[in-house]
Amino acid sequence: MSICRAGFAAALLAAALAAGDANAQSGKLTLHPGLAVTFSIYGGVSSDGTVLGDYDWVYRVTSAADGAYRYEYTFMGKQTGQQSYSGSQTVLANDRKTGVKLAEYLMRGDTTAAGYVSFLALSDATYADLKAGKETPLLYDGPESPKTLKPIGVENLKTMINDKPATVRTIKVRATATGATLWILYNPDWPLFVRGDAKWNFMVTSISDGTASDQQLVASLAASGVATTHAILFAFGSADIDQSSKATIDAVVQYLKANPAVRLEIQGHTDNFGGAPLNLALSDKRAAAVKASIAASGIDAGRLAAKGYGLSVPVGDNKTPEGRAQNRRVVFKRL
Repeated sequence: MSICRAGFAAALLAAALAAGDANAQSGKLTLHPGLAVTFSIYGGVSSDGTVLGDYDWVYRVTSAADGAYRYEYTFMGKQTGQQSYSGSQTVLANDRKTGVKLAEYLMRGDTTAAGYVSFLALSDATYADLKAGKETPLLYDGPESPKTLKPIGVENLKTMINDKPATVRTIKVRATATGATLWILYNPDWPLFVRGDAKWNFMVTSISDGTASDQQLVASLAASGVATTHAILFAFGSADIDQSSKATIDAVVQYLKANPAVRLEIQGHTDNFGGAPLNLALSDKRAAAVKASIAASGIDAGRLAAKGYGLSVPVGDNKTPEGRAQNRRVVFKRL
């Protein structure tokens, strides 16, 4: 009886894995220069065991050719006293094909090393094994190493793509050494780690197509007078704008230069972390910081109004990571 049940379960898994990414946006995504991915970490710890709490990693792909790709990453701390820092990694062409090592903790500087893939993408060989329903090796260089991954199903997850809520198809896998669960984008061209539940949890809360996302922002402003972006990033509890936000702010500057009669309200919105009074004050400061940055690029400050709304206008569910990510945003509105 148990053998029949096992065989039936295996058949169901095989059918699910063969079903592809129907009814989800997974198959439309590719790994290419200009791509930006935000990994939100919950309950994170450092390599020495220090509790870091919640924070974000932002990955930006800077090149992709002949199988290899390079990306820059920025750590966005969310705890008092944490400092943002950055680094980069090149995943070599052979490793993108067959690599099975993964750096669990990213450090400052260039972390390129032979044999390593990244959280941006499993190797082609690892993905092919999972798609075929096979258990396959994956080795972290930290204490939470899965050793091997075993596919256990297919599941749709929610995230944001180019500032809009989206559903992506994933292969759900189990880490055999630790019992952790991971979700891999159901896409042979880009097998992204979308989510992980382990000693510390992570979730891809935003995927942005770089220039295309900024163009969409400007097009929305021109068409409807309102545009939302999640690509303007701040350090936690601060109005300091991360340097990765420059391209998005520049796009707004160019729109205003091309439309000299337009005036904009810059709105700051937050999730509910920290309570209403703190978030209202923080959103005010962040809106003012964006206004100052735009004005510093040659736009008359009199054309700009800055206002913080805190957590009072949620567009997502603050009980979920993807909902909180939707709520952390900057909105531009024509006056």
